[in-house]
Amino acid sequence: MENDEMVAQQVLRLARQITKRRNHHIRDLDLTTEQADALRFFEERPDRSITAFKTVQGITHQTARLIVQRLAKRGLVQLVTSSTDARMKQVELTPAGKQKRQQLQQHGWQTSADLFDHFSEAEQQQLLNFLQRANHNLESDKVQ
Repeated sequence: MENDEMVAQQVLRLARQITKRRNHHIRDLDLTTEQADALRFFEERPDRSITAFKTVQGITHQTARLIVQRLAKRGLVQLVTSSTDARMKQVELTPAGKQKRQQLQQHGWQTSADLFDHFSEAEQQQLLNFLQRANHNLESDKVQ
């Protein structure tokens, strides 16, 4: 087997393991993957509009709006009038939403700790550099 094929298989295996852990934890928190992604987005971004969310996620406005509506119905987010544009609504996490987001973040940290067990700081940085370069290669306009 070619070395590049072996590397690709290991990267895919790692991605599946991380996804499996994340999906299990998200189910335990009674969220969908899309809802978990939305909580992260609306906590981390200064422009917390549904339009910004749909653009970053690459989904339709209707889908983004449905995700936000479901989160609002569960009391995890609320729509508030923008301080800079009264015509615009921004999405903010409620205290319950912040708690869910914290639980997601803690799980992410635990997965990261497990992933890098027995790695030195230098090895972690080296892997990060390689992964960033590989992602950049695939994100470029080389798609055929």
